Amino acid sequence: MMMQKHYKIVFFAVSTLAMVVMIWFGLSTDIGIRRNPLLGSEFPRARVVDILGGGQQTLLVEILTGEHRGKVAQVRNIVFVDATVNPQIGQRIIIHFDYHGNGNYSAHVHSYVRDTAIYLIAVLFLGLIAIVGGKAGLRSAYGLIFAFVTILFLLIPAIMRGGSPAFLTILVSFLITAVSLISIMGFEKKTWVSITGTIIGIAFYCLFYVIIAAALRVTGANIPEMNQLVVLGFTETSNLTELLFCGILIASLGAVTDTTVSVASATAEISKTGMGFNDLFKSSMRMTRDCVGSSANTLILAFTGTFFVTLIMFQLHELNYTMLINRVDIAIEVLRAISASAGMILCAPATALLGSYVYRK
Repeated sequence: MMMQKHYKIVFFAVSTLAMVVMIWFGLSTDIGIRRNPLLGSEFPRARVVDILGGGQQTLLVEILTGEHRGKVAQVRNIVFVDATVNPQIGQRIIIHFDYHGNGNYSAHVHSYVRDTAIYLIAVLFLGLIAIVGGKAGLRSAYGLIFAFVTILFLLIPAIMRGGSPAFLTILVSFLITAVSLISIMGFEKKTWVSITGTIIGIAFYCLFYVIIAAALRVTGANIPEMNQLVVLGFTETSNLTELLFCGILIASLGAVTDTTVSVASATAEISKTGMGFNDLFKSSMRMTRDCVGSSANTLILAFTGTFFVTLIMFQLHELNYTMLINRVDIAIEVLRAISASAGMILCAPATALLGSYVYRK
């Protein structure tokens, strides 16, 4: 028990140090592509002092942050029925401010101030996990933070510097899986069974992605944001075509991990009855079938939900079924849902088989 405690201390120390290094890497390296001209603009916070005008509002605002802090400026805000920003006097907003020199500037309303609410919501969510889950919840929150830091400060900067998105995402998925599961379950047999099962699930996802993408003639070049990436300087064609693969893998990793943990934990509990390999595997598979059914529904509905508004739009336009079913965006959703679900479904019996072998009498 004391040795396990020492292992955990070393593990959390090393993984925390790794997060610090990743943050340094993400913040200090040059991504080496053409910068967006908007990055030279300033986006300060401002407080609305007065509202002038009608359909195209002119707001009088006091700039609260940045180079021009304390100055009062006029900014434009075009108001529609579905206005993105409908400011009130005294409200804080973000403005897009360009200072041209000689006292000339251009400015318009960019958005509401949302960052404070986002940070508060994130803290409350992590607190909810900790309160309900206790120590296990805290360890789960730690794994979630590690995953976020790894994706934001390691994976994305490495891709922007010219690395292979698919290869890097697979490696990062292995890293996130290992750290998350060890932080939650410790150095137990079921942890290694779950990690191995997740790796098998990722391998199956890769296989089905290649097969389905080829059958549907879909590549990363079909994603809607492709043109924007090219305009912003991300011109590596081979890397662009891999981004869809990466997005699906990251989105489905949690479901795959959840499935393998459930199966491995159940197998470990069942094994306490003293079953041999055959009986243990049969019992694990009975439990696995229920787990797979519910998890598959969860994953497919999650991907379908992201496409829900578009489906309503198609219905309102009364589009021809043949035209609709052959659209590339429908093909992308099928690729997302089926490839990810297939990997998750097949990792479950693989985990049951491995767990039965490890925990056999």
